[in-house]
Amino acid sequence: MSTSPGGPGGPDNPDLPPMSEALAKMFAEPASAPDWSDRDAVIAYFLAAEHAFSGTIPVDEDRVRRTAGRAFDRSPVPAAASNHWMIEGGEPIRARLDEITAPTLVLHGTEDPLFPYGHAEALAREIPGATLIPLTGMGHQMPPLQVWDTVIQAIVEHTEPTLR
Repeated sequence: MSTSPGGPGGPDNPDLPPMSEALAKMFAEPASAPDWSDRDAVIAYFLAAEHAFSGTIPVDEDRVRRTAGRAFDRSPVPAAASNHWMIEGGEPIRARLDEITAPTLVLHGTEDPLFPYGHAEALAREIPGATLIPLTGMGHQMPPLQVWDTVIQAIVEHTEPTLR
């Protein structure tokens, strides 16, 4: 879900669309990290990120605030919630996608500003037998409630044969 066969479009992947200009600007001029000991600041930080990565489905701010607050309350190190910004890229895997033999479901927002929908199309095209399910209006985020019916149905249909 919400990923790419080869990372952002550009010189290394000219067949993949680049991230949105607004998101590229955000990465080039990142906001300061919050005071990780300040619950309200951490919640505001995650709410701003949700807006930056969302699609055309409106952000449920109350839900994001509740979720971020619960995450803050249970975490002894709230800064760890931003851990995927700390990882480094590994070896390129795109050339090996045709080796995947497991049934593959690709779920992807049609309004993803980080990995535009063309990334999902490439994944589905390059993984043999993959099924692509567009999530209309979703960005680069956990699925908002508006697409849950589609996501749940797709996962049930995809996994049902293995449950027998």
